Amino acid sequence: MAIKERLELAKLSYLQRRVRVQFLKDYPALPTPSGIINARRGDELELPRWQARLLRAQGYVEVREAVMDVGYINQHHFKEKRGESAAQLVHLQPDFYLKAGELVALLNSAIRESPSSGVIREREGVERNLVDLAEMRLGKMLRLAQAGERGMRERMTPEELALFEHLLEGIEAWKNHVRLLARGEGLG
Repeated sequence: MAIKERLELAKLSYLQRRVRVQFLKDYPALPTPSGIINARRGDELELPRWQARLLRAQGYVEVREAVMDVGYINQHHFKEKRGESAAQLVHLQPDFYLKAGELVALLNSAIRESPSSGVIREREGVERNLVDLAEMRLGKMLRLAQAGERGMRERMTPEELALFEHLLEGIEAWKNHVRLLARGEGLG
């Protein structure tokens, strides 16, 4: 499966995961995976993330899940930058990048609704640190893949793992190609 497809599957899996919501107002005849329910103000239940997001946008629910904040991204950026060694990956929660994307979307929404220099700086800082974090981790994954090291997988997000496996496969194919050529066997 191509890397792009695996990244899309990771996103779809994230959107299908259930999150706890509390209803802010009644929603009669709400379709859920377990059937139609009559949700009342104050009710709490678990819904797929995609459905919770739609209901939140319409003002029906409040999502009862810890939202990633700027400090969390900055903390992991700092840990990755000052990590134990150039080859060590800091453990990230599996949905780190997707939750970071939601944080950026929330900051973008806040900027549209009420632009302020503080929120704009915060959003720029999140983007800068998120991209820098991903690039540092990519460099480490490249070094790990080149060395054939497979022991850091538990510290990778699903997206990173898809990329890492793709890198391992590509690097191994390249090394085999060069080995065959070096033995004079690759041309015929």
